Amino acid sequence: MARNQRPIVVKQGLALWVMTYGDMMSLLLTFFVLIVSFSSMQEAKFNEAAASLRQAFGVLSAPSTVVEFNEPMVPPSRSDVDAEVAFEVQELERSLLAEDMANAVEIEMNENGVEFRISAPFLFPSGGADLQMDRTGVLAKLATLFRKFPYEIEVEGHTDSIPISTSRYPSNWDLSAGRAVAVARYFQGLEVPPDRISATGFGEFRPIADNATAEGRSRNRRVEIFLKLDRADLVRKPLPLQDIEVEPERVGIDSNLEGPVTSRLRSRQGER
Repeated sequence: MARNQRPIVVKQGLALWVMTYGDMMSLLLTFFVLIVSFSSMQEAKFNEAAASLRQAFGVLSAPSTVVEFNEPMVPPSRSDVDAEVAFEVQELERSLLAEDMANAVEIEMNENGVEFRISAPFLFPSGGADLQMDRTGVLAKLATLFRKFPYEIEVEGHTDSIPISTSRYPSNWDLSAGRAVAVARYFQGLEVPPDRISATGFGEFRPIADNATAEGRSRNRRVEIFLKLDRADLVRKPLPLQDIEVEPERVGIDSNLEGPVTSRLRSRQGER
């Protein structure tokens, strides 16, 4: 007797779970494609699409507010600025020593700036405020330095205590002011911005030595030029040298150079 056999049924098409699986994979593929496209979308195109959507839904492009948000301005490092200024000052000193002007010019550097003290008889005739043009080379070197940094420049004229009374300069005050203005105008002629320059005459009222001696009076007859390192200016004005990479040798002071300012700069670094 033949055994009863169950008939084999062959279904047409795919199984139901295969169709569901395929739909899920298609959705996942679409999802990841969208993620990749959004991650590589250009900002301009994204903003354009977002603005179009905002306009379509009637949303304001920018909320009205009375508060302004300014971008933070980070000043350059103080140590980098000081190193750049110190390097330029040392190069100037090197040039002055090579031209044997060390006795006519004194340079002092402190945390507030750099002071250049020039003997008045070196620049001006006795009792006068007209620059001796054959002696203005040191001023030209200073102007080159001042154009590199956006700092204020204070020019001060000083005299000794010996009275003066001429038709042009009735007092030492007038003489010192005339000399300060002459130096300031010379800097202006060398393209130093005049809005950064101030000129003041102090007469005999701010001596640095004793007027009772000839040597002291000689020291008091002077023009002082102060490059003021105003830290607030570092936020308002970019430094021209800020984009220049500081070379390693610019950061330190050359120990082989001996001059009036080098010893001061070296002592300042020792204090730090």
